[in-house]
Amino acid sequence: MKYLQKITVILIAFAFLGLNAQEKKIKFYKGTLKICSSKNFQIEGYDGDEVIIKNLHEKKGENSVYVVNGFRNNGTYSYSNSSKNKLARVGKAQSISSSSSDSIVKGRLVFRSNNSERKKGLKKLGTKSNNSDLGIYFTIEQNGDELLFKDQSQVGFIMTSNESYLVKIPNTLKLNWKTNNCKDRDRSGEYRFFSSKNPSSLSNFDGETEISSSVNNIKLKDVTGPVVVNTIGGNVTVEFEKKYPKNLYSIYSNNGFIDMQIPNKSSLMVDVIGKSVYSDVDFKVLEEEEVNDVWQKTTKMKLKFGVGKTKMKLNAGFGEVFLRKK
Repeated sequence: MKYLQKITVILIAFAFLGLNAQEKKIKFYKGTLKICSSKNFQIEGYDGDEVIIKNLHEKKGENSVYVVNGFRNNGTYSYSNSSKNKLARVGKAQSISSSSSDSIVKGRLVFRSNNSERKKGLKKLGTKSNNSDLGIYFTIEQNGDELLFKDQSQVGFIMTSNESYLVKIPNTLKLNWKTNNCKDRDRSGEYRFFSSKNPSSLSNFDGETEISSSVNNIKLKDVTGPVVVNTIGGNVTVEFEKKYPKNLYSIYSNNGFIDMQIPNKSSLMVDVIGKSVYSDVDFKVLEEEEVNDVWQKTTKMKLKFGVGKTKMKLNAGFGEVFLRKK
């Protein structure tokens, strides 16, 4: 009996994983993948001709409603909670279920109806791709040699979520990834941020990479370059396991740290700026300068490893830089 129960549990688990591991495949291997989204992405390069998207989170229910508008309360955004009739926790959207067969609008909340039966056999019309049935909650658009991912929501408050995606991309593409929705500010003048427990990441990618981020940590693994990373308030970690940097690496992390592995096969000329620079690598120090700023001192160094074939620029501002052996 216990054996049958274990088998049943395993089968249910596989069924659940199957439902939540649906993929969207897009034939696209030449051009630029442009990401204008604050969501969490785990991006992996591979030798193929399709962009493959898989959600890593639980899909939203058909009858769930999510607050998309707030009102100002002493300079912050707050949200109504009809069940408790008091202000909800600032910074997080509330999810409320409704069993009604028709949509209800009450105050600032919209209760979605469950129309799953009505949708059977029908497809949503429109030029923009809608993939909520796959657990994908961002817009996908393809225009010529550009494939665009962008956030659907136009809200201006800071929000957190467990929403996360695995995206496999061909190594022949160029990646242009901006976590602030490609705008510094939205029309309401409020900053747009997204927070997740895990850092967004890019791994095993040989194409050209440009990343711009705000308050997001970035992890790169086995990314050969060329790479340009510009982040405000985020940390950047670079690891190499099977590859090494072959093209320009330029990383600017304003007040965040930069932590990079230096493989033995590397041949680098490194310009580095940071509060302090730490390393166990046998660099040759070509230049060293200490700069007095209004708040504190920063260190500027020019380092050489091997014959110095590949150029690397690392700037952590007032953050620290860690260069370690692989």
